[in-house]
Amino acid sequence: MLDLVEEVAGRLRESRQAAGALALSVRYVDHTSSTRSRLLTTTAYDLYSLLGLQRARVRGISLRAQDLRPLDHAPQQLSLDADDDRARAVEAVADRARARYGPGTLRPATLASTQRTSAGIHRAETFLPTLPPPGRNHP
Repeated sequence: MLDLVEEVAGRLRESRQAAGALALSVRYVDHTSSTRSRLLTTTAYDLYSLLGLQRARVRGISLRAQDLRPLDHAPQQLSLDADDDRARAVEAVADRARARYGPGTLRPATLASTQRTSAGIHRAETFLPTLPPPGRNHP
């Protein structure tokens, strides 16, 4: 779910748009599906819990942003919390790194996949881009 949220949010920032609602669709193994849509007073995780998936065999999950509008016409919650500004700065840096090195460059640590080695040790797998040597500028 976090991967879907990161992807949708990145696309919105790239296109300089804001969403007014989210829609979450789940497709099951028997080819039936469920969809929930809510205004952005809720989170994607709230939508997921509204589906009530206890032990359902899920085949696919999709998350859509709806009610799109230009970012400069979207309402913004004012905040006096410096952490909000830091989070936006981190998102901007991550977006620039993804644009330069590819979509898998930076992601939340919880999305790093793990593999079991022959010794039974879990090892995190992450994509690390090849960086240019120090002192050399690359476009």
